Amino acid sequence: MSGNASQSETISEYSSSAFRSTDIPRQKPLEDPGGAIKALEGGDLIERLPWAAYSGLDNSLGPSSVETFKERAAGKGPKKLAGPAWTHSVSPKDLIKTRWQLLLLLAGSFADYGMLKWMILLVALTAIIVSFRFGLNGFIDTFNIAAVILLLHFFFRYPFTWVLERNLDFIITDLGCGYFRTTGMIKFRTWREETFKAPFIEFDPYISYHIQPKGPVSYKLQLRHRYTGKQTVVATVGSSNRAELYAEWDELQRYMDVSQPLPDIPALEPYRHLDPTTVQHDGAGKRERPADYWATLDLEWWEKEGYPVHMEKIRSFPWDSLEDQMQYSVPNLNEATMA
Repeated sequence: MSGNASQSETISEYSSSAFRSTDIPRQKPLEDPGGAIKALEGGDLIERLPWAAYSGLDNSLGPSSVETFKERAAGKGPKKLAGPAWTHSVSPKDLIKTRWQLLLLLAGSFADYGMLKWMILLVALTAIIVSFRFGLNGFIDTFNIAAVILLLHFFFRYPFTWVLERNLDFIITDLGCGYFRTTGMIKFRTWREETFKAPFIEFDPYISYHIQPKGPVSYKLQLRHRYTGKQTVVATVGSSNRAELYAEWDELQRYMDVSQPLPDIPALEPYRHLDPTTVQHDGAGKRERPADYWATLDLEWWEKEGYPVHMEKIRSFPWDSLEDQMQYSVPNLNEATMA
């Protein structure tokens, strides 16, 4: 078996707190926060997603992800990855140090070609206006600003990116945060750089919208702890890719659900033989794929044919037909949630 499975060659054991969609325990009711609090805290929450009803469609199957996995499986990729690996027991999260996040956001803005065009256009218009008011000196000062923007663009796009890709450990720290399949727990960073830990089943999944600096709207999949209001972002996509968030939630649930086999995605292929439910599923021939399916997949075929067909299934799946099973475990879930 290719991959990183050598770090843990013993089959996992599930704890009693592990999430089982076939047996969701009764939970305490929600406190209704009231209309004012809902408007304040849930203003950008537009949809709550259903629990424990699956399409079986995965989102982590992009050609670049498949290519990276194939390279590592063939021994051609980087031997040491930044941060812990996604395995049969934990999916790590929140690895980037908070103090780096603003710098990375700034770097991404300056490195982006679209953002560069808008900044240069703005500076050019400013230069024209200033030249009428202050003459040549004003034009030169504005030109200097444009030169600085260009220098920052080339710096963040090339040397900064080159150094960062080769020294990812410098901006990454493992605080033990992640989604833990074997225990059914989630641990994540809060905005204060503290960590919060709670059972997976105590979170409500929401899609929220976010207006980006460049204008377009993006959508986020968030998990909000229903008893404290603490929340964490699972994934973010552009407005035209919103359906991917449904598949992202579907995939995450099945990863956490020990009554289901591991999602059949490249990153988890090396660990399928270490997860009890997956071993039973694959041993019964239900996977209907060879053990090294993703490691030996024809990447060109997947990129041109397989992946587009898969994405069309995600876009056309009737996501609103899935029944929310959590409503039977939380007495007033539908009345007291934020959206």
